[in-house]
Amino acid sequence: MKTISVVGAGISGLATAWQIDQRLRGSGMDYQLRVFEAGPGVGGKIGAAQRDGFLCEAGPNGFLDSKPSTLALCEELGLSDQLLRSEEAARRRYIYSRGRLHELPGTAMAFLRSGLLDPLGKLRILGELWATPTAPDADPTVAEFGRRRLGAQAAARLLDPMVAGVFAGDPERLSLTSCFPRIAELEQNYRSLIRAMLALQLQRRKHSPGAGPAGPGGTLTSFAGGLSVLPETLAARLGQQLVCNAAVQEVSRTPTGYQLNFGAGRPPHDCDVAVLASQACDTWQPLQALDAELSAILQQFEYAPVAVVGLGFEQARLNRQLDGFGFLVPGEESRKILGSLWTSSIFAHRSPPGSVLLRTLIGGARAPALAALDEDQLVQLARAELSAVLGIEAPPVFIQVFKWPQAICQYTPGHRDRLAAIERRLALLPGLFLTGNAYRGVALNDCTQNASVIADQVTGFLHAN
Repeated sequence: MKTISVVGAGISGLATAWQIDQRLRGSGMDYQLRVFEAGPGVGGKIGAAQRDGFLCEAGPNGFLDSKPSTLALCEELGLSDQLLRSEEAARRRYIYSRGRLHELPGTAMAFLRSGLLDPLGKLRILGELWATPTAPDADPTVAEFGRRRLGAQAAARLLDPMVAGVFAGDPERLSLTSCFPRIAELEQNYRSLIRAMLALQLQRRKHSPGAGPAGPGGTLTSFAGGLSVLPETLAARLGQQLVCNAAVQEVSRTPTGYQLNFGAGRPPHDCDVAVLASQACDTWQPLQALDAELSAILQQFEYAPVAVVGLGFEQARLNRQLDGFGFLVPGEESRKILGSLWTSSIFAHRSPPGSVLLRTLIGGARAPALAALDEDQLVQLARAELSAVLGIEAPPVFIQVFKWPQAICQYTPGHRDRLAAIERRLALLPGLFLTGNAYRGVALNDCTQNASVIADQVTGFLHAN
């Protein structure tokens, strides 16, 4: 019998285990699959608080439908009829700059009319056509790339908040190639982002006449019951193959594979294949005795802390309609929040009738100490910032705080080299695999895509051995 162990029941671990199980189920192979989760529940940072008619997500609130992997997984699980697309209003996204909200322009004409950049800043973007290209082997930061190609103003007011929204990161310390590989690819292929944009628009018109902008790569999608529907369904399908409250403290070699060692009260577990799907910051220590060099590489991965403050208000007490996705704040504004997502405008029925729900993000790589404040301080800070930006003075009727000390992995320069070094070490440890959002993409779509890749590698290894 072949034995496979997956460590970690976040979306990466659950999706990887499901994909492995699906591939082996019809193969005729005699196998045993186990998923070990350190905590009492599944989903990692995917979860929500539901009470008094509010549904407040703890972490990510959806995935984009422009990539096939998560949609395919939902189809396999029979969840397609439960998918919930974001409201049309969610296409409107804002940047807070110089004391007011600016809607992100969706067309060239809207960009020219927008006050987000001044005339010189807009003119400088045209200079992107003649900007010095990135060398093929270079690894620029997002900030350096942005200033070189788009100018300092666009880098500060467009790229900086984008980085805050995706990575809660500092563009001065993140690798463009690793964080946004599609942007790097377009520059290499077209020698200009403007040329790339025009070429891609022409292609879309040929295939979808009349198509307009659809946000950043598609429509945000979730479930009526919240995003946790996905990991909870995976956990239910895996059934008794999932073991919670089982923290792996050490991974060691055996003559036939690996042994997972737990704390007192749980016997070791031997397996032919071990897939570690926990965060890199939680993976290095169990591997220290097995491979000190691999462990040392994983210790180099950095994480940004984030606090999520959910606040619900009575709409009648507000002085404005929250009719968009929300807003992000550039670092140059020196505010104490990364931004605020208008949850009840993104997905219907996330707040009771006559109420609205906002999720305000605090901390990140910009201000990690703020994410460590106690809950009352975080609520006070969020309320003060929402008062300054949106004029909200009303007392909240719903409060929920989530704190994530290691929220999002930061793909700093050298990330590609670290991944290559990890692959070299894993080549010396056949049957050991690493996956998760620390490596090749932090979005949910990246996790489900990587789950398929790892499942193929695992099943190929088992058939060959």
